[in-house]
Amino acid sequence: MANKFKKMGLSKNVIIINAIMIAGGFLGVLNQTLLTPALPSIMKEMSVDAATAQWLTTGYMLVNGIMVPISAYLLDRFTTRRLFFFAMSMFSLGTLTAAISNHFSIVLLARFMQAAGTGIMMPMGQVLMLLTLPKQYRGAGMGMIGMVMGAAPCIGPVIAGVVIDAFNWHMLFYGLVPLTLIILIVSFFYLENFGETKDVTLDIPSVILSTLAFGGLLYGFSAIGSSGFNTSVFVSLTVGLITLVIFAHRQLNMEEPLLKIDILKNRTFAISVILTMLVNAAILIGGILMPIYIQTLRGFSATVSSLVMLPSAIVSAVMSPISGTLFDKFGARKLAIPGLLLTIIGSIPLSMLSENTPLVFITVAYCVRLIGLSLVNMPINTWGLNTLENSIMSHGTAIGNTLRNVAGSLGTALLITIMSISIALAPNPGAIDVQVNGINYAYGGGLVMMFIAFVMTVIFVKEKNR
Repeated sequence: MANKFKKMGLSKNVIIINAIMIAGGFLGVLNQTLLTPALPSIMKEMSVDAATAQWLTTGYMLVNGIMVPISAYLLDRFTTRRLFFFAMSMFSLGTLTAAISNHFSIVLLARFMQAAGTGIMMPMGQVLMLLTLPKQYRGAGMGMIGMVMGAAPCIGPVIAGVVIDAFNWHMLFYGLVPLTLIILIVSFFYLENFGETKDVTLDIPSVILSTLAFGGLLYGFSAIGSSGFNTSVFVSLTVGLITLVIFAHRQLNMEEPLLKIDILKNRTFAISVILTMLVNAAILIGGILMPIYIQTLRGFSATVSSLVMLPSAIVSAVMSPISGTLFDKFGARKLAIPGLLLTIIGSIPLSMLSENTPLVFITVAYCVRLIGLSLVNMPINTWGLNTLENSIMSHGTAIGNTLRNVAGSLGTALLITIMSISIALAPNPGAIDVQVNGINYAYGGGLVMMFIAFVMTVIFVKEKNR
């Protein structure tokens, strides 16, 4: 990573700043999925049911999503050193608390602390990467961010499975504590302030509205995916939608809004956000459906399921920096069109699964899928952000990250609903072949989303906007 930065002719300070941000972001994103394989052990040790235990992962993503809109204000208001050290300290304290605790409520609180720190660090890393790099190298820099965002969630369950089998779930957090302390020490001695702070005021009503809006939508869509549509989901989505409208109206009529959503009037940026929303809505469902197919319907272990997904995580980690470099050379269009085609090609076999589909075949399809995704996600994101002034870059990353989170939750809920309806309408809903077909329908819905993204890319993504 350092060699990559050196080839760009960057100063030592810029290299250190970005390396610290990437390291902190990696640990934060890794934690999104790290605890998933440990949920059965936690349920048994703490005597909680699955609906309660899943809050350790759902709650993490929820708090993370709520913090992202607020990150724009924090990045404007506080210095680089102070803000990163605060976020990393909160993440470290949450990690240590989770490691030593034997009470579910304390572990959940610790996860919220981790998520709050991550919700600050990830947008901060993206903003500093964009501001510290010349435009001709931004693609390569954002490719490294993409490597973190793409590979870490896939690697998390694999690491967790090995650690849990050898030790216990507490060791997942104990193992992270030294890493967080190393990052804190390095940042204390080497991290320098970058950019200028602004004397902006935090609008508390906007914070409350954004929390209710994005929190309500994220929880509602996530709950549909896990428990179906019920009263609590209806209330959550209704509150989320109403407060979102009020929040948007307030931001558009303030001199110093919490989130400058009027930058969505920038056509290129708006198109980039819509495209990444569509792609994320279609892609994220795989992390839920494939373990169900491999473990529940095929009878393989969680370790086998993780190993099937591991090569695609490695491919994503390798391809993201490469795609960033290619973006700097060729632009977004020449990457996104073939990238979406590869994503579609890799997804077609996953919409045609059977009870006997070879796991090697699935592994290859997933690798093709993620090669395509790496050519689309960060290049399109960077293509849109490059059209924004540096002074509003923090708001651009906050808006993009928030809407991608909402789209991921919405897409997951929609595709799970498609699967559930197809199974419920079948003559024998309990049959394995019927449930496999339900998964196929869900992947088919994702294919439709990616085809829409492909058509939009052909029409709207032009090199003149580069």
